[in-house]
This record gives sequence, structure tokens and C-alpha cells, in this order.
Amino acid sequence: MKKTIRLTVLTRLIIISFSMFMGTGCSSTRRLAADSHTDKTVEILAVNDMHAYIDNFPRLAFMVDSLRALYPNLLLISGGDNQTGNPINDQYPEKGMPIIELMNALKFDLSAIGNHEFDSKPDGFARITNRAKFNFLCANLTPPANSDFRISPYKIITLPNGVKIALVGLLHINARGIPDTHPDNVTGFSFTDPFETATHYLSLRDSSQVLVFLNHIGFENDVLLANQLPHNAIDLIIGAHSHTRVEKEQMHNGILITQAERRLKYATLIKLKVKPDGKVVEREMKLLTVGNKGSERSDIRTMVNEFNDNPVLKASIAVADDDFTSAEQVGYLMADALRAGAKAEIAFVNPGGVRVEHLPKGNISPLNVYSMDPFGNDITLFNLTGVEIRRMLIFAYKFDEFLPLYPSGIKSRYLINSDGNAEDVQLFNYDNTPLDMKRKYTVAINNYMATVYDFEHQDSGTGLFRPTAESMIEYLRNQKQIASYRNEKRVEIIKQ
Repeated sequence: MKKTIRLTVLTRLIIISFSMFMGTGCSSTRRLAADSHTDKTVEILAVNDMHAYIDNFPRLAFMVDSLRALYPNLLLISGGDNQTGNPINDQYPEKGMPIIELMNALKFDLSAIGNHEFDSKPDGFARITNRAKFNFLCANLTPPANSDFRISPYKIITLPNGVKIALVGLLHINARGIPDTHPDNVTGFSFTDPFETATHYLSLRDSSQVLVFLNHIGFENDVLLANQLPHNAIDLIIGAHSHTRVEKEQMHNGILITQAERRLKYATLIKLKVKPDGKVVEREMKLLTVGNKGSERSDIRTMVNEFNDNPVLKASIAVADDDFTSAEQVGYLMADALRAGAKAEIAFVNPGGVRVEHLPKGNISPLNVYSMDPFGNDITLFNLTGVEIRRMLIFAYKFDEFLPLYPSGIKSRYLINSDGNAEDVQLFNYDNTPLDMKRKYTVAINNYMATVYDFEHQDSGTGLFRPTAESMIEYLRNQKQIASYRNEKRVEIIKQ
């Protein structure tokens, strides 16, 4: 779709593309409100896991305006993880505010809380909830006492056509009883199991015609929750967290489940029909491509350009001789930088700590580094024996969803049993000689790994109070020229 397309033409295209939906959605809301015998519709545009991908906002804004012209009652909703993943947003003087200002400009109605909403730490997250002109929902958390968080477990919205919609937020909690974030980020918060919490809000059906769960728990958990609830207990789950692209209707136990991948590649248009007796009789969805190509809203483009105008972040600090074509290659580079920055013999980077899978050859900037490593973690240095290193790698493999750690200073060979677990990990020097398992080595990891990895070891670790990203920036500046990692292979996986 070219930028020169006019709103009227786009409107016709949208009408045609949604001929699958019931009714036109364009009738006068005043007439619907006055006529209690008329079927009513609810339209929702949902995004999730935007991860501060602000470059797609001008396009999203144009689409939202076009849809609002068709559906005046349209609700604009985020499934959470609005934050983290774009250095322009993450390194902004008021961390996380660019995405909030853009969401305000588009008049978002609601957002779930995702695990990355906590990355601004408690004070920053509190500021975000208060600067937002929309509500944050999460029913299975309790903020710190005497804090200034603007978070609600649910919200009931009455549309101009008289339909009442109750929306409840739920957040994924990991095995440690917290969201997937550094424990320091959730100091003072308490959390409950989302599956158990969900049952306490089914009574909202009594005060609304439509009941929606706004979940940041992952698609598989959405399906599991739907099947555990009574049939048709709720009407819709708007999902997030797993970055799943749901292209066609997913009905589970009478409940429609949607999700629109991540980074504003897509948005989901959802339409419900409500009978005069309050019963939802039809539920449909269509996945729309957002991206950054096509007509845009000019004022939002101006805002994005102003946020992106940061020459310090874009300056070249090193040159890559070759493309990095996988998260594994990027992970090795990050591990090498971590080992150098900590002056350690060995370093490891967790797979979840590598946030890009491709780095083009040529200039590398701080913007690239903060894209790879956006979390603000510090370096922690340990003295570990070879046996203790092996224990850490075995624990981490399952903890990190059956992915290996990216090493620097050694090579590793994982022996995987029939259950998919790491039965053993063999460790080698770069010359392929076995590592001395009794000797102690200085080992650098980030402080998130140091906090969440539960394995037997003697040394409690020493925090260097230096961010891993800053250490990498210094490493790149010192190296100046980065050799190819295309043929680098430090991890071997053997399934037995």
C-alpha cells in the first residue's frame, strides 16, 4: 500500500477485507443504544510485546485512525511488554518514556503488565504508570506498600452503544514466584498464581456482557487456562509473552484466543456480536500487518524522528568484518566482551540475554550494543571449579528452556537424554584438551544469572558494579576491528 493512498480508499479496502465479519459496524451508536432489541458489536484492536519498536508507530497510528473511522467504539489494547528492546527508548533520560508518549498519542485504552514493564525498576515503573493516560491491568500482583503505582486488577468499560466489557489482567510467574525479570526489579511486589487468580474474577460476568482476560502468560498457557475454566466462562483471551502469531481463529473450550507476534509486525482486529440478552454469539478475528511500510500519520512520524535523533548512540565504535547471522554468533561476541571486561578466564552469556539474531557487517554503534543487551545487568565474578561450572551449565540448560549458555574461554559438549535434559556437560579448552575439573577458574556472568541460577558452588560471587553493555562498548572500541564469527563453534549438542 503506497503512502499516497487516501483514507477513503483505505476505508473501502478495510470494509471489503472484513466482509467476513457480522454487520458493517458503521451503524449509529446512538440508535444502537436506544434500541434494546438490536444486536450490538464490540471491536478491539490488540497488539502485544511491542518492545518499544517505535519505528512502526506512524504506520500503526494511520491504521488506528482508519479503523476508528469505521468503528467509533474501537478499543485499542496492548498485551504488555511495551518496554525493552530498543535503545532509543531504553536509554532515554526518562527510561521507557518514548513508547508511553506514543501510546498516549494514539489514545490506547488499556495495557496488560508484561515482565519487561519491570525493567525500569520500581521507581521507573511507578513513573510510567502515572505518565500513561491509559490503565495498566494485572490481577495477580500486589505493589509495594505505600507505593505510587497506578495498577488495577480489572476495568469495566461501558461503550457508547451500552455494551459493558470487563477486562482482567494476568501475568506469567516463573518457578521462582516472580515474573521473568531481575529480582531487584520487583522488590516489594508480591505475586499469585495466574491460573488460581483467574477463577476469582469470573463473577465479573454478572456485571458485564463481555468478559475478556488480557494475559501475559504465553499462548500455551492461554490454552491451558481456557481448558481449565468452565465452558464459555469468558469470551476472549488477548494473549502475549510467547510472541505467537495467531493467524486464524483459535477457539478453546468456547473461548477465542489471539496473539499478534511482537514488535508491531502485526495487530489483531477482533469483533464480537452481542445479542440483546447480553449473550456473545459470534467472535471473529483478523490478523493485520502493521510493519513500517505504507501510509503513516505525519505527527507521529515527527515524534518518532525526534526520539531517534541521538547521534551519540549512532556513532561507530568498531567495524565488523562479516555479518553475524545467528544469536549464537552474537552470543559468542558478547561472551568475549564480558570475559575481557571482567578480566576473567571464562565467561558465559545466557541465551535470553542475547536480544538480536543478526548484526550486519560494517559499523557497530552503541545502539547495536544496547539492542543486543538491553537489560542493564551488571557483571558478577566467581571463582568456580570445573565441577561447579558443569553444575551451572546443567542447571541453566533446563532453566533456559533447553538452550545452552554461550561460552568464552572454553568449549562445551552437552549430552542430552531421551527426556530432553542435559545428562552431562563435558568441558574443553580451545585446543580441545579436557578442562581441569578440580582447578578453580575466574568466571564472569551477569548478575541476573548469578541470582537465578541455583547450583551447588562455594564462592558467592563478587559484583563488579559495571553494566555488561558498557563493558561491551569499551571492548569494541579497543578492538576496533571485529573478525568474523561465521565459523565459530563452541557448543556441541549430542542427543543420546
